[in-house]
Amino acid sequence: MAEAFLQILLENLTSFIQGELGLFFGFKDEFENLKSTFTTIQAVLEDAQEKQLKDKPLENWLQKLNVAAYEVDDILDECQTEAARLKETKYGCYHPKAIAFRYKIGKRMKEIMKKLDAIAAERSKFHLEKKTTEREAARRETGFVLNEPQVYGRDKDKDEIVKILINNAQQLSVLPILGMGGLGKTSLAQMVFNDQRVTDHFHPKIWICVSEDFNEKRLIKEIVESIEEKSLGDMDLAPLQKKLQDLLNGKRYLLVLDDIWNEDQDKWAKLKQVLKGGASGASVLTTTRLEKVGSIMATLQPYELSNLSQEDCWLLFMQCAFGHQEEMNHNLVAIGKVIVKKCGGVPLAAKTLGGILRFKREERQWEHVRDSEIWNLPQDESSILPALRLSYHHLPLDLRQCFVYCAVFPKDAKMKKEKLISLWMAHGFLLSKGNLELEDVGNEVWNELYLRSFFQEIEVKYDRTYFKMHDLIHDLATSLFSASTSSSNIREINVEGYLHMMSIGFTEVVSSCSPPHLQKFVSLRVLNLSNLELKHLPSSIGDLVHLRYLNLSGSTMHSLPEQLCKLQNLQTLNLQYCPSLCCLPKETSKLGSLRNLLLDGCYGLDSMPPRIGSLTCLKTLSRFAVGRKSCQLGELRNLNLYGSIEITHLERVKNDRDAKEANLSAKENLHSLSMKWEEPHRYESEEVEVVEALKPHTNVTCLTIKGFRGIRLPEWMNHSVLKNVVSIVIDGCENCSCLPPFGDLPCLESLELWDGSAELEYVEDSGFPTRRRFPSLRKLIIVDFDNLKGLLKEAGEEQFPVLEEMKISRCPVFVIPTLSSVNELVVYGNMSDATGLSSISNLRALTSLHIRTNFIATSLPEEMFISLANLKYLKISSFYNLKELPTSLASLNALMHLEIDCCPKLEILPEEAVKGLTSLTQLSIKYCEMLKCLPEGLQQLTNLSVRECPTLAKLCEKGIGQDWYKIAHIPHLLITN
Repeated sequence: MAEAFLQILLENLTSFIQGELGLFFGFKDEFENLKSTFTTIQAVLEDAQEKQLKDKPLENWLQKLNVAAYEVDDILDECQTEAARLKETKYGCYHPKAIAFRYKIGKRMKEIMKKLDAIAAERSKFHLEKKTTEREAARRETGFVLNEPQVYGRDKDKDEIVKILINNAQQLSVLPILGMGGLGKTSLAQMVFNDQRVTDHFHPKIWICVSEDFNEKRLIKEIVESIEEKSLGDMDLAPLQKKLQDLLNGKRYLLVLDDIWNEDQDKWAKLKQVLKGGASGASVLTTTRLEKVGSIMATLQPYELSNLSQEDCWLLFMQCAFGHQEEMNHNLVAIGKVIVKKCGGVPLAAKTLGGILRFKREERQWEHVRDSEIWNLPQDESSILPALRLSYHHLPLDLRQCFVYCAVFPKDAKMKKEKLISLWMAHGFLLSKGNLELEDVGNEVWNELYLRSFFQEIEVKYDRTYFKMHDLIHDLATSLFSASTSSSNIREINVEGYLHMMSIGFTEVVSSCSPPHLQKFVSLRVLNLSNLELKHLPSSIGDLVHLRYLNLSGSTMHSLPEQLCKLQNLQTLNLQYCPSLCCLPKETSKLGSLRNLLLDGCYGLDSMPPRIGSLTCLKTLSRFAVGRKSCQLGELRNLNLYGSIEITHLERVKNDRDAKEANLSAKENLHSLSMKWEEPHRYESEEVEVVEALKPHTNVTCLTIKGFRGIRLPEWMNHSVLKNVVSIVIDGCENCSCLPPFGDLPCLESLELWDGSAELEYVEDSGFPTRRRFPSLRKLIIVDFDNLKGLLKEAGEEQFPVLEEMKISRCPVFVIPTLSSVNELVVYGNMSDATGLSSISNLRALTSLHIRTNFIATSLPEEMFISLANLKYLKISSFYNLKELPTSLASLNALMHLEIDCCPKLEILPEEAVKGLTSLTQLSIKYCEMLKCLPEGLQQLTNLSVRECPTLAKLCEKGIGQDWYKIAHIPHLLITN
């Protein structure tokens, strides 16, 4: 990791020397000397990085180098900060304070040069070699012969790949096997290559181990030699190409290209052109860790290799650890199973760990492996770490530090991409590239690491990307971080409890953070004080001049100290979910480097500080409260905002001219927009004009309008402006007697309508019987519409074709139409009788139904369940007057899970109806005080739960209860009173 940070530092030094800052303080020569020394050391760092694991003095030398590098980085940072501050004064570099600053920095520069000279001199005793970073890694040789005595858990994968290959009729198909290091891609390819069906179908079969050297001439030569089974002398490329085309002409061949790292599309295109002469069905099977490689080469969908099941992983481990022993020590087996869990389904890990335990039979030896980290394993060729290190050493320098930093998150943590990028920025790991914003550079770095299989379990929710790291990948990052950094340069503090972050390298977890404690850490870049319920932030926060990332989320503060505004380098200020916070410091506009101001959940924030629009670096502003007099929407005009924004107190916007000042239609990077009116309003017509002027850019994907009191929603809510919208929430717009044509929106997946007009009768009133309506809608929520009769006034054929989930609440006259794809329905909150529930039978595809909250109905309509042949889950709750269930319950042949909750007047479960529930395995009954007995016919139940039903609980008492014989056979019983 030292080599990665040094590269960043050298680029910063170069920028400092070439810019005016070197001249500003007169330190140009000193920084030139520093750069020269660091450059000399950098040449041998790649060699040092590899040798340090076996050489403790070398590891210590690297740590000393890191300490010095971080000190120089601090000096650079302080020079830039002080220069920026002095430039704002009348005297600039001639300011009296500049003299004292020069003296202080000059003294530190002498000390650091002395340290660096000693470090540079010490390197000679380690006999380090100069290596370029973009060196050729040692190639891992593979062949088509399967070396494993038995491969576990890959038979299904093998069969699927064989079928894909032999059923394919493309002229030249390319199927990549994709997966992280250690998953057994090569073993799987060998199984496919040696399968009899493949041997019968393809001729010739060729196996080539490519590794990093994707050289067209070498590869063609090896393919020819494999086919002819003899060595070739040196030949030029052109005759080699001709020879290979002749050999493949008209042949249905199979070529395996194993272990590919090449990301150059042109190199693959040249080789592919030579391979095209085969017969229909000729195939290339490749293995790679890099998704990018797969996407470049594939003509078929890449085959993503999953982790082994724990059972198969155990079988592999057992084979390696116990061999063919018939009797195994039970204690070792128990310890071994814990070790296998740590393998996370990676065959290479199971094989390595099993192998080193093969000749160890003492429990303490196995316990040591169980309790130790993977990097402590012996470093030989078959060890797990070298296999993973290959991936690390293949990373460009600018990716290495970003990857290693992920070790600060605990194992198996779900990380948020956007937050991680902000932390990379705070630590200075990202270097600017041309006109790209740093966030975009960070996104590129994250994508590169993802494509190299360093990240997994990707999940996108609400425009945010979450991911995890495999345990073994995390171990690799941890070993590199702890080996290359020192705790003497603490740059990140996480107060205990914050996501259980790790104390490692330059990061530290502390139990509390008082002002004197903070002053010890002069180099802090990141400070996490989240969820501490802080009432006051100490004014000494302003002394942390290097601070870039400050997390105060979840605190109980009412205000922030003005000294916070001294933090000229602060990039991220996280104040999420600080509900008591009512204002920001008046001089917030002095935070010139601020890029992310996170204010989600700051419900008490009544207005914004003056001149917030002057923060031109600002990219994320998640909440903007319109002021009563100052800080109107015009402050947003020149901000290039990304992500999401909630604009509150829109009732304070005087007219449409002021609304236009926000310039929302030009904000192409803003994807989520929420507009909120809160206090008593003015004339409804003025509100319509204001909302019309708040038209967003067509890139917006999520839109919320809340508390709007105008008589109609804006004209721009149409398919031309909202063509990319996937989610809409309309809440509390009580005067809008009709809704825009949401059915026109091509990408709309989720629609929520809350607390609407009593005049609204249909979601779409103007009939479009011949047009396709709501083509992408999957989720629909409608709450509190007193007179809503249905979805569309005129039914048509292609309406709601993919709708899956519905929630209807407190809509007493609503009739559910026939919808072919809805599988989940929640209906609750009607004060009338239950006759309206009969329309549920129109949803024939329904698999889950929950009906709740009714104070009047004594029964449910018989026709309600008749057509629900696919229903698997049914919950009836909070029907306070319900006395009986319909006999049509018996028609639910597919029902597996029935819950009855809080139906205090229910007296009996109909005997015949329950007998008809032939698939029922789970029954839960809760708060049904009047229920007197259980029915017969519960033979197929595997789970029964009876809670807070005193009469029933007594009847079901084990061994002596009157109904015990009905339930004695059920394996999982929970009976409580």
